[in-house]
Amino acid sequence: MQEPQEELFQIATLVVVVLIVIVCMGQLLIFVNPRVALNPFKPPPLTGTPAPTFPATYTPTLTSTPTNTYTPTATDTPTPTDTPTPVWTNTPTITPSRTRPPWTNTPRPAPTLQFNYSVSRGRCEHSGGTFIEGYVNSPQGPESGVRIRLGTSPGGGEIQTITTGARPGHYTFVLAANGPRPGTWYVWVVDASGKAISDPNAGRVVTNDIRNGEDPNACWRAEINFERR
Repeated sequence: MQEPQEELFQIATLVVVVLIVIVCMGQLLIFVNPRVALNPFKPPPLTGTPAPTFPATYTPTLTSTPTNTYTPTATDTPTPTDTPTPVWTNTPTITPSRTRPPWTNTPRPAPTLQFNYSVSRGRCEHSGGTFIEGYVNSPQGPESGVRIRLGTSPGGGEIQTITTGARPGHYTFVLAANGPRPGTWYVWVVDASGKAISDPNAGRVVTNDIRNGEDPNACWRAEINFERR
């Protein structure tokens, strides 16, 4: 059970708290509205000239309009000082040329060399001597009694002529019995008057002095055959 003295202290505390709240509320009312009846020190009423009022839209009015005056500037008129001198131009006179008739190229017929014998080349290989040999054949078989000519140029040079006959259709030109004889040789068939009846250039043979018998380029023994057309 509380003592009477403690109850008095509690009541006094409650009264003080209530008074503080009331004072705070009064201060708040005075701060919000200084002219409230609770304020013993009210501010004096405001006096003065009311602020001017303007219409909703204010449009300034110009009192004077500036006018720009254009002053023309003097323009110099050019005075010609030099008179152009005319330049004479020579106009070439075109003289019509004579018209040539169209040129017609008439090809000449190529000369035809008709040989009675064609040439077929055989092999050329290493041998004990240097010589050229071959056969002359006709549709009936080996042909004997044919004149074969050898030269160092087509149709001339060192000329030798032999006639086939030792073996049917066979001929042999011995250039060196032993060893090489390098050079360029032509072999062809001629008739009784010495006219070529086979192409000398087709019977061209080039011999050399390559002594290695295994070398495929060695050429000591050449074979040239002729066939009657």
